[in-house]
Amino acid sequence: MPGRLSIYDDKVFKEDALSLIKNDMIGKLNPRYNIPPTTPIPALLNNGNYLYTHFGYLPSWASSKASMNINARSESIYEKKTFRESFKQRRCIIPINGFYEWQKDEKDKTPFFVSDIKNDYFALAGIWDEYFDIQLNMKIVTIALITCDANEKLSKIHHRMPVVLEKKDFSKWLISEDIKELNSLLKIYPNEKIDIYEVSKEVNKVLFDDIICIEKSIDNKKKKDEEVGQLLFF
Repeated sequence: MPGRLSIYDDKVFKEDALSLIKNDMIGKLNPRYNIPPTTPIPALLNNGNYLYTHFGYLPSWASSKASMNINARSESIYEKKTFRESFKQRRCIIPINGFYEWQKDEKDKTPFFVSDIKNDYFALAGIWDEYFDIQLNMKIVTIALITCDANEKLSKIHHRMPVVLEKKDFSKWLISEDIKELNSLLKIYPNEKIDIYEVSKEVNKVLFDDIICIEKSIDNKKKKDEEVGQLLFF
């Protein structure tokens, strides 16, 4: 999909995108470890603004929030009326430190954290638009992640994954007007570049937001055992 993100450090991204950021409206990032849809997330728009946006895309002409999309399929993004104009004119980069996917069976679902093996972050390809929020009585910037088929490594857990941009393609993604060139960037991120590991089921709770979310479940278990041992000792 993904439907849950983690973004707690954007320092390296801002260094890598320095020449593209004209207006940093975020400043010091508010770390979040378990971000669900409708929550504010940072994005660099192709107008140079780096700001918090609404995680969930709503075109300007949408009649209500019921039509919100958190993902746009790369295979059909140019064909869909909902996404076409944004893909042509309003693209963005969404920096995240990782995302979650769930392995499901008949009785349970186990969360896994997906991150980049070498880099501090994923730079996700996205689209944006401005939507007038009646409740807030103001326009808000809304975004969707662009997805593609999962690579072989991730497909054991989920069949889709976000499109990840290479640093060398940041400018091309934000500035190019060549649809064929843009489509060439919507490719599957290689197996060898991602790390996947099981994490605490606390992640399943939408309101739970703590660094424990991104820690390996085996490390969490070890930590709890040590805490129990200390209590017994004293």
